[in-house]
Amino acid sequence: MCVDANAAARNAARQRWMEKDAKYRSESLKFWNRETSAVRGMQRAATGYSRAISNDYQRALYVQGQARKAYQAGFIKYQQTKGSVDEGGRDRRARKKGLVALTRARGQLDNAVQKEFGVQMQRRYRARLLKMQSVQAQTRQSLGIRPEYGAPVLMPPSDRLSGALSIASTIVGIASGLGELGMFSKSASKGLEGLGAVEGLKSINMASDALTDALQLPTTVGGGILGADSFTDYISGARGA
Repeated sequence: MCVDANAAARNAARQRWMEKDAKYRSESLKFWNRETSAVRGMQRAATGYSRAISNDYQRALYVQGQARKAYQAGFIKYQQTKGSVDEGGRDRRARKKGLVALTRARGQLDNAVQKEFGVQMQRRYRARLLKMQSVQAQTRQSLGIRPEYGAPVLMPPSDRLSGALSIASTIVGIASGLGELGMFSKSASKGLEGLGAVEGLKSINMASDALTDALQLPTTVGGGILGADSFTDYISGARGA
């Protein structure tokens, strides 16, 4: 089997993808924890807003009840005064003083109730709404940005052609060096022709077959995008970790 010249680059790509994938999963888990906290924060803000609005309405109803209670006491007092003995007199408006005072008090009480349900209620509503929106904005800011997986890590293709050429070049260099040195006698040369030459021819034939197969395959064999397909060596049939 020929040596892959891009084995180091492919291993480095695998390592980069593993580091990227581990970082993405870690950031995703952190974001999920922040997201659950943000959901609870939004719910607390909505609950606080609802309670504040309800409390303001109950306060307005309490003011209305107190106003009616005060008017009831004034009306009872007016009726008691009206039922007293009239001893006469020159002042014709004496009988109307109690009614005027009761009417004036009722007007003040009605104005107070109307103000409580109108201007004061609107002012408190705006204050509660702005507070809830501020809390929600802070919660969204603390959530942060959703982590992204990022650009794909490209897997370099297998380069077994360069490995085969390197092996063939080494064999040819060794054979040429031995031939130039003349270290073998004629008998030894005949022995090589009978034994070693056969093995050498087999090796050369195997290298030639490997070169032919490699040249017939596409130039992108073994390439791919990490995270989109598995690490597969299509020449040897092996799968990466």
